[in-house]
Amino acid sequence: MKPKAYSLKSIAFFAVLCAMLHASCANAAGLSSVHSLESGAVAITNTQKNSSWVPVALLFRFDAPATGTITVERITGSTAFLLTSCAVSNNQHAVWIPESAVPFNQNDALSITSTITNATVEIIRKADQ
Repeated sequence: MKPKAYSLKSIAFFAVLCAMLHASCANAAGLSSVHSLESGAVAITNTQKNSSWVPVALLFRFDAPATGTITVERITGSTAFLLTSCAVSNNQHAVWIPESAVPFNQNDALSITSTITNATVEIIRKADQ
């Protein structure tokens, strides 16, 4: 089976769409941080006392086409709540956008684990309203 070829126009459209998503999240009083998945896991914890935040999007970039599993959880105390788990097959990018707001209060952690380790994840979040 021959791989599908994409036109420069469709690739440019996708690039503009990604840039617009990134800019709109950043303009919504958002925070963005990039983390390596070299160890297979990333976690960020809300350490602020009177503040909560919600994830807006997770943008995954793999160094080469990759296959594996990505799991995203909210850790509250000693309890893990599964937010999503997905299988990636021969992709270089993946995106997760929550269907609804998931607030992270003080000491809650966003935990990302991946069997794909040649990757980075950009975590975009904003203040919970």
